[in-house]
Amino acid sequence: MAWEALMGVRKAGTWLRRARVTAGVALIVAYSVVSYRSNVAGHAGALGALFAFLPLLGLSLGAAWEGRPRPLWLTLWALACAGLWHYRILIGAHYSWAYLVEDVGMLTLLCSLFARTLKSPRVPLISRLSELVHGPLSPRLAHYTRRVTQLWAALFGIMAIVSILLFLVAGVRAWGFYANVLTWPIMALVFIGEYLVRRLVIPAQERAGFLQVVLAGSRYWRHLVEADSCEPSLRGRTVR
Repeated sequence: MAWEALMGVRKAGTWLRRARVTAGVALIVAYSVVSYRSNVAGHAGALGALFAFLPLLGLSLGAAWEGRPRPLWLTLWALACAGLWHYRILIGAHYSWAYLVEDVGMLTLLCSLFARTLKSPRVPLISRLSELVHGPLSPRLAHYTRRVTQLWAALFGIMAIVSILLFLVAGVRAWGFYANVLTWPIMALVFIGEYLVRRLVIPAQERAGFLQVVLAGSRYWRHLVEADSCEPSLRGRTVR
């Protein structure tokens, strides 16, 4: 009975993590649709423009919570929110620029998140995730995961530059299609492509399954983004 209860708890935890991933994907799709329609329609209003900053505010809130000293970073985050609300009318009048700032800000933040872990003595972010799944890495896997971290840092940086150029040169409609429709499929294709390459160059015993990697990233995200840690916080643990 105790064993069955334990297995039930584990299965419930697995389904909960999968539900969170599904909910996250649904929110991403909903945000992309609303953002694209707002830019194509030619009007958004103050609240519609502020909606553009929700992903950036959510990600920055997580970073502020992990920052030290925490009260200072949370205060700065609250002041940023107050500033956005205070200038909501001005932002609403230039809503396309608000969406551009959100898009470029998110991509730049993600680029920084990956790039800063490449600086010694920190452990590259993808290497940390692999260690959380497998435990200590072989030299081959450590080298590969460092290259993948570089790939993601470069991808986010390039996408931010492309976003700015399209907005300034091609216009809001073309930029809106790229930022709100193409961005996530591009990242998904790179993620899938990297996984297929990993299957070719990394032995089976040194790599995780596709869903296992996704669940590991969502489960240990807080540990992956710790700013002051140079070593994996859960070294040696594996994802069940």
